[in-house]
Amino acid sequence: MRADSWQTVHGFGDASFYLYDYHFEQNNLNGLSILRPQDRQGDGQVYQVQPTDGLFLSAGNWTPYVPMERRYEISQRLIKLYYLESGGITLIQNGKKALPITEGIHLYLNKPSQGRVLYSPNIPIRYSSVLLFEDYITKNLQDRFTSDDFDYAEVYDWKVFDYNTPEVGSLFLQIRDRLISGEVSRLYYESKVGELLSIVVSNFHRERQIAGTNQKTVSAFEKKALEAVRQALEQNILNPPELSQLCKISAMGQTKLRESFKAVYGVPIGAYIRQMKMRYAQLLLKKPDLTIRAIAEHLGYANAGKFAAAFRKVYGQSPEEYRTGALK
Repeated sequence: MRADSWQTVHGFGDASFYLYDYHFEQNNLNGLSILRPQDRQGDGQVYQVQPTDGLFLSAGNWTPYVPMERRYEISQRLIKLYYLESGGITLIQNGKKALPITEGIHLYLNKPSQGRVLYSPNIPIRYSSVLLFEDYITKNLQDRFTSDDFDYAEVYDWKVFDYNTPEVGSLFLQIRDRLISGEVSRLYYESKVGELLSIVVSNFHRERQIAGTNQKTVSAFEKKALEAVRQALEQNILNPPELSQLCKISAMGQTKLRESFKAVYGVPIGAYIRQMKMRYAQLLLKKPDLTIRAIAEHLGYANAGKFAAAFRKVYGQSPEEYRTGALK
């Protein structure tokens, strides 16, 4: 059976790549699969559970020693939400331009498609993932809830600012830690998936309502262009595009872009970027292994003091005070 076939992916989830393409070693502990690369391939572990048919949750912390490539051709629809903490990963889908996967929370929708995923050597890959196949979505979501709670058709309209949030990131960290600890409870994981989806759906509906209020001053074309600018910013939190790049994305001049962005989103582009970084800082502060100084450097601040001042300006408390409350 091919690793990229629908039957294999549906039966093994993300583990299909590790097992069939690269023959990782597998141990199964009461329903928890622990996968390890061969010595010549890399080092670390991947953890995965399948609480029920069509649902997989996984977390990885491993480093490939050699370039790796996954080819896939999946004929059925699926939803994959994942938080990439680090990794040199590139996606090439349906023959399109290679797309580096940046640090943060991402949504992958298969409808259906084919492509390749490339893994660069010697860059640690740390992630947590939720993978939902269509049979799980139909049975456990569409058949049980109204469209107000979950509308599958709306998923294709979700934007990065709906799911790349501290709340969603915190859930992924909880899922990651439970997987590593050996948790296999179906109730726990399905409840976390429900919580995750409900947050994203709520964000989507709120953003749509705000858009309907604030975007009356711009044309449909300008609305789409500004959404593309916002998407580009949110997808590159650590290295946001320069204003000249944003002008190309929006097909607007600098003055027009600045004025339109502020009119629709309520703040100038520079302030939006600072707010965006501070939101991501909230998630990083929930990782006790990261020092305040390391977080400041990661976000591009010259020192911890400047980061703390920016954080306090937005949230009215220091990063240390926020971390103390968040980790209780």
